Amino acid sequence: MRILKIIRNFGKINKDYYKYALIEIVLIISGILIALSVNNANEERKFRKEEKKLLLSFHNELSSSLLNLNFVVEKKREIIDVGNEFLKYTGPNGKWESEKNFDSLLVYSNFSGWRHVPQEGVLNEIIYSGKLSIITDTNLKVLISSLPKTFSQIFEQDQALRTGVWQYWNPFFNKIAPVRNSTNYIDFTEYSKLSLGFSSFKYDYNSILRNKEFENLISMQSSYLKFNIEMLEKLKIKYLEMQKLIESKYTDVDYKELLLNIDRGVWN
Repeated sequence: MRILKIIRNFGKINKDYYKYALIEIVLIISGILIALSVNNANEERKFRKEEKKLLLSFHNELSSSLLNLNFVVEKKREIIDVGNEFLKYTGPNGKWESEKNFDSLLVYSNFSGWRHVPQEGVLNEIIYSGKLSIITDTNLKVLISSLPKTFSQIFEQDQALRTGVWQYWNPFFNKIAPVRNSTNYIDFTEYSKLSLGFSSFKYDYNSILRNKEFENLISMQSSYLKFNIEMLEKLKIKYLEMQKLIESKYTDVDYKELLLNIDRGVWN
C-alpha cells in the first residue's frame, strides 16, 4: 500500500511539473512573440518616418522640375510662334510685311535648343538605393519607376533637335544673316550682356523668305518642337499626379511652406 501511495504521489508531482512547464513554455513563446511584434512595429514606424521624409523631399524636387519644365515649354512655344510668323511670308514672292523685327525673330530660331533638365537627386536615391520598396502607394511607386525611361526618351528627342540646329540651322543662319545683329535681342543672361552691336553687312529679308530651304528648316524645327512639347506636357501630368498622391498621403504638411526651399534648377 505504501508503495502504491508513493507511485500515486510521484504521478501527481509529474503532472504538476508538466503543467507548470507547459505554462512556462507558453509564457516564453508569448514573450518572444510580443517582443517580435514590438520590434516589427518599431521597424514599421521607422520605415514610415523615412518614407515621409523621402517623399516630401521628392515632392520638393518635383516642384523644381516643374518650374524648369514650364519655362522650357514656354520658350519652345515662343519659337513655334516665331516660325509661324515667318511662314506667313515665305514663298516664291515672299515679302516681309510683319510689324515685328526680322532680326529679333531670327534669334529665337537660332537659339532653339531649350531642353528640360529635371532634378534627379532624390529620384536616384529612391531608385538606386533600394528605397523604392519602402513606398507603400503602388500607383506612386509605378510612376516613380517610370521616370528614368521617360527622361531618356525626352533627352533623345532633345538631342535630335539640337543636332538639327547645329548641323542644319546654324550653318544656314550664318550664311543668310549677320549673327551679330541677333545678339542685340538676347536677354537670357543674368550676369552679362551679349549685345555686340549691329553689323555693317546688309542682307535682304525678302530673299530669305523666298528661299525654300529656309521654309523647310522652319517647318522641320516647328514639327520637332511640337513633338517635344507633347512629351513634356505628358511628363507634366505625371509630375502633378505624383505630387497629388503625396499630398493626399500627408495632409498635415504645409506644401506652400515647402515651396519656399525649392531648388530653382537649371534653365538650359
